[in-house]
Amino acid sequence: MAIEIKENSGMFEILGNISSQNMTSLKNYFESIIPISESITLNIEKVGAIDKSGAYMLEKLYKGAVEKNKIISIIGRQNKKIASIMKNTKTHYILSNDRV
Repeated sequence: MAIEIKENSGMFEILGNISSQNMTSLKNYFESIIPISESITLNIEKVGAIDKSGAYMLEKLYKGAVEKNKIISIIGRQNKKIASIMKNTKTHYILSNDRV
């Protein structure tokens, strides 16, 4: 499934699968958004699947935003389709407890 990003008032909803095949374009997109935003919310509750490289890419985005003193929330802790990969890669800590 192709990746789709929907933006609404500073919240970016990611639809589709996050994988090594599309993570570079996803990373580039958000790396261009983070410097011009005070805060950013990524909603990954509707992501169908994620692989290890996608999980590490999200962690890198998260750390990069924090280093730039930006507020970043990644919503998707309840998404059972990605939970095991996020735990196995020890990247689940980046997921916010918030829910949309």
